[in-house]
Amino acid sequence: MTWTRTRTLALVLFASIALNLFFAGIMVGRFDRWHGGPKGPGHGPSMTRTIEKALGDSLTPELQERLKAHSATMRETRRSTRDKRDAIRDTLLQEPFDREAYLQALGSMNEVFDRMRAETHSFMIDIVEQMTPEQRRKLVKSLGRHRKDDDD
Repeated sequence: MTWTRTRTLALVLFASIALNLFFAGIMVGRFDRWHGGPKGPGHGPSMTRTIEKALGDSLTPELQERLKAHSATMRETRRSTRDKRDAIRDTLLQEPFDREAYLQALGSMNEVFDRMRAETHSFMIDIVEQMTPEQRRKLVKSLGRHRKDDDD
């Protein structure tokens, strides 16, 4: 069996395809959002960052203060959420399983979610109330929730 030019080219082609697939796999793996396993649904930037980016220099000092206050409140709420998740996890791992403790832990988590929702709604009402029509248009456009047939 002789080593011909055709066999050499076939071997080089095979090696090239194998390397390309290998590097493509690395690239896909790097962009995968599940580094270290699933951690829940992916979230985009926070609403405060979205508003800051959308409005840029047109942010008034009052709006900036409300954004800072909201960020601090949400940071504390996220901390509470982690604590409540830990409590739920601990309750699930208890032996014997305590139904009432589990229901209480779930109820505590719901209270945190209710506080988070109420703060977010209050925040959005306060912010939108202070915006000019142009700022509201910028915000809607930045959220990407406008229809294709809008005039903008």
